Formats: sequence, structure tokens, C-alpha cells
Amino acid sequence: MVLESLVANLLNRFLGMYVRNFDPKQLNVGIWSGDVKLRDLELRREALDQFHLPLNVVEGHISSLVLQIPWSNLRGKPVSINIEDVFLLAAPKEDQEYDAEEEDRRAHAVKMEKLESAELLKERDTANMSKEEQQKNQTFTAALTQTIIDNVQIQIKNVHIRYEDAISYPGHPFAAGLTLRELSAVSTDENWRPTWIQSSSGTTHKLATLGSLAVYWDTDTELISDGTGEKDAHEQGIDHGDIVQKFRDMILKSDSPEIDKHQYILKPVSGRAGLEMDKTGKNDRPKMKARLLFNELGFLLDDHQYRDALMLVDLFHYFIRHQEHRRFQPRASPKEDPRAWFKFAGKAVLDRIHDRNRRWTWDYFKERRDDRLRYIELFKKKKKEEKLTPDETRELDTLEKKWTYDDLRFWRSLGRNQLRKENIGVKKQAPRTWGSYIWGGASQQESADDSQMSDEQRKELYSAIDFDEKKQISDTVDVPKEVIKLQVDMSLKTGSFTLRRDPHGKKTDMLRLLFDDFSVEFLQRTDSMLADLSLGGMRLYDGSTPGNLFEQMLHVKGKPDIPDSKRVVEVSDDDKTEGLEEKVDTTSEDEPFFSLQFESNPWTAGQTQH
Repeated sequence: MVLESLVANLLNRFLGMYVRNFDPKQLNVGIWSGDVKLRDLELRREALDQFHLPLNVVEGHISSLVLQIPWSNLRGKPVSINIEDVFLLAAPKEDQEYDAEEEDRRAHAVKMEKLESAELLKERDTANMSKEEQQKNQTFTAALTQTIIDNVQIQIKNVHIRYEDAISYPGHPFAAGLTLRELSAVSTDENWRPTWIQSSSGTTHKLATLGSLAVYWDTDTELISDGTGEKDAHEQGIDHGDIVQKFRDMILKSDSPEIDKHQYILKPVSGRAGLEMDKTGKNDRPKMKARLLFNELGFLLDDHQYRDALMLVDLFHYFIRHQEHRRFQPRASPKEDPRAWFKFAGKAVLDRIHDRNRRWTWDYFKERRDDRLRYIELFKKKKKEEKLTPDETRELDTLEKKWTYDDLRFWRSLGRNQLRKENIGVKKQAPRTWGSYIWGGASQQESADDSQMSDEQRKELYSAIDFDEKKQISDTVDVPKEVIKLQVDMSLKTGSFTLRRDPHGKKTDMLRLLFDDFSVEFLQRTDSMLADLSLGGMRLYDGSTPGNLFEQMLHVKGKPDIPDSKRVVEVSDDDKTEGLEEKVDTTSEDEPFFSLQFESNPWTAGQTQH
């Protein structure tokens, strides 16, 4: 029951923040049965408020979220997570009629979420733990991570996040977005063939596939919405089905015939990664090994994108500055009531001065002191799990709305210090490592039983993830310095960076940098680290001067040029595992054009300290 409650708490917390048509009761029933199927989820209009940017969600949609958890046999069957069609359309907040109540509600929600996140980080703080407690925390975290990697199979299809703007540069609407066709992670055998491996096997193999990840910025383009965040898609009369289909159609592969319809900053890139986790305990092999292979990374930036980016930054800067005084802004236009706007300009300046002066008055000092003492009193009472009266609950909520995030976080820290001095909350201090972090996802209104684990529940959790505390601690003591904890090999076949002018006309490439056979090897031992980088070839082209006879400014002598038609190769289903069987080595037989090796605290056989 402990794992079921854990998953329910985490999902309820996450989905409740971002999803509008979400039923927690239905989710809980699905989790306890091990089969969660959520369809046609809608994202909240304020889903992006966490970024503190003037953005509104015009349309947000998740077609399918399926979670299958075999509670009765977690070590024998995989946990499957499938997410399909994650579409988000956002636009800037237009200078619309100010709704003080709505703005305050959204700002308060962001502040409280930030406070709760800070509380979770505080729960995870291991600075005050003994070495034994820190060791237990680390070993359990490692075991939990291992179990998750062993069990979880993830598949995400069709992700498209799009921002449309018709305000930043009037007359020049633009749209920027991120698209992803596929992201998956499945268990495989030693030959990288997808299969289910029992947890008793000596090595865990995971194959991750990245399909067509791209970033575009289309300038002077046709928008799906009106390019403002004043109204959502329904209020604009946009059909939901049409938006979903358009979003899906714009997720392209690198070889798609419609690729030129978009101005890509990052061209569609595909890759694959093989992950091996050794569980034999032998010291002659890496504990974790990752092999990453990419075919091409192509970056392109044109002058119109740069122009729109500068205008967007100016717009965001204006909105953020203007938001501070919007509550004083007259409803009439400057032409209709110039006197009101003149008073508004003066009040915007004087309000800041009056507020600064008020903060140095004795009345303000007394008000702040009284509120601080009262908030600490109520916070301590809540932490001690004493039931607050309705009046106390309203008073606590009023104080949290009145004061800033920094004030509340500081006052909470004072309250926790007082609780420690009073020896209250000792019962909670023991599980305030991984346990309280796991259960921190639960809402504060839940009972104490939901935030504490009994010995029986702890044994159930240990059994589910096959965790032996004594064995794990003994395995982490006196680890030889030569043991490789992490090895990462990455290979990139080709890459490019281009600066372009006049993207809707001649499409002149002002500067073009091409490179081939880039590889990275990274090794991490107990007390040392080694990074090895190499680059096979590089060419630089200058297109700023028409008719230039010496367009190629730089190239590696003896390296043949690769035609553009052969540079891009899409990863297909048939070659997802190609190159993972052996160590990544895509460089040519010749010496690389450039190589760099960096080592921190080098380890040498026979030496114990460097």
C-alpha cells in the first residue's frame, strides 16, 4: 500500500498543478487497480505561471496518459508509461482589462507552489545528518533509482509546444516551437533487442530512442490563433480538432518534403542511447555505462529571427515592469481621459516612494512583528499536526497572501528552529531523508499517517525494490579508487552552424561552419574524473560576399568534403541499435583534427592519493 499511496500523491500533486479537467478520485481508483487511463486532458490557462513570464495558455491538450503498474509483481513485470499528443499553444498576455482578483489568485498560487517546493528541498537537506544517516539515504536513493530503471518502460509520442505572437512586432507575426516525434526507453537483452529482463540478471540494459527533436522560429508566418493571450481557443472560435491536427502535422522528420516550410533553429535530430547498469558488484567494469549516438546536429539562425527575438525581449520587459502598476491604470484610453493617465503616471512613481518610506515607520515595524509572531505560531501549530480552527485557517491564508515569498520562507525557518529547540517534531526528523521527500508530494491537509511510514510499510517498500540496507551500506564502504562509477561515450557524425540573411528571399548563408566525427568519452571514478574530446574535421564557409572565389575559409587538409545530401541520416526502426554493440568510435582512421583531454585528480595504479 505504501507504493500505491506514493504514486497517487505524486501524480495528484503534478496533475493538479497543470490539468484542468482532472478528477483525483478517478485517478486514485486507477492507481490502486494498477491501470490508469486518462484521456483528453486540458491544461490550465495559468499552467505557465511558474516561469514568471507574461504568458497565457490558449490551448493545452494531452490525448492520452496511460500508466500500468503490476503491484503484485513489481520485480517480475515492467511498469509501463505511455503519453501521447502533448500539445500546448501559448501567447503573450495582451494589455487587456485588469482583473485584480484573478491576478492575485494566480500570483498567490505560484507563491505557494514555490514555498512547497522549498519545503521539499529542505526535507532533502542532508547537511544536519550524521555520516551514517547520509550513507543510508544515499544507498536507498541508489536502490530506488536502480529499481525504477529496471522496471519502467516509457514511450512519449508527438509533443509540440508552440508560442505565437502578434504583439511584439505589429505587422510581423511569428511563431516559435519545440517538436518531438518520439522519446522512448525500453529494457533490452545484451544484444539491444527489446525484451523484459528479470531483476536477477547481472546487467540491466536500457535502450533510449530520440526521434525528430526540433526547435523552429517561423517569422512573418500565419498563426493558428490571433497571437494574443486575451482569449483561449474556444473564445476565439477555433475548433479543438483542427488545432490538434495542425499540431500533429507540424511534427516533421529531417527528410520530410515540408521541412522547408519552417525556419528551424535546431533541425530535426534523432539519436539513440544504450544504458548498462552493472549489478554484479565486480570492480573491473563500470557501474553504469551510457553510449549516445547522434547523426546530425544542425543549428541555423537568420536575421529575422534575431529581430523578432529582440522585440520579444522588449515586450516581456515592458509587461514585467508594467505589471507592478497595472492596478492603478485607468480603464479609459489616454485619448478619452488624458487627465486620468496623467494622474496614473504620478501615482506609479509616488506609490513606490510611499511604500519605501512606509517601511521605515514604527507602525510598519509593529505590524510586521505582530504578523511574524502570529504566522510562526500558526505554522508551528500546523507542523505539530494540531487541528486549526476555521478562523485560524483563514488568518494563516491571509498572512500568506499578504507577505512575500522571502518573508514567509524566513518565518517558516524560524518556526522550524523553535520546534527543534522545543524537541517537537522529533518523530518526523527520522524519515526526513528519502521518506519525507517521497511523502512531501502529499497535500498539507492530509493526516499524519499519510506522511509517516510504519515499520511494516517500510519493510513493504524495501521488499518491493529489493533493498537490503546492511548489504547496500557494506557495498559502499571502502570502494577502490580505480572503480569506474560512470562511463559515457557520445558520438556525433556531423554538425553545422549557419547564419542566414533574408530567409524569405534569397536565403543567403552569411557564415557556415561544418564539422564531422565529434566524440566524447567521460569517466568518473570515486575521487577522479576524465574527459576526452576529439573532432575529426571542420570547414568554414563565407557567403557574405557575392561571387567570392574563395568561399571556403577553413578546412582540414586531406579531409574530403561530405555533400549536404549525404549529411543527414534519419534513425529508422531498423538501425536503432546500430553502433551500440561495441564502443562508440565513429572517427576515421586518421588522427583527429582536434583533441582535448581533461582530468581532475588523476588516478594512477599503485597510488592512493593525488
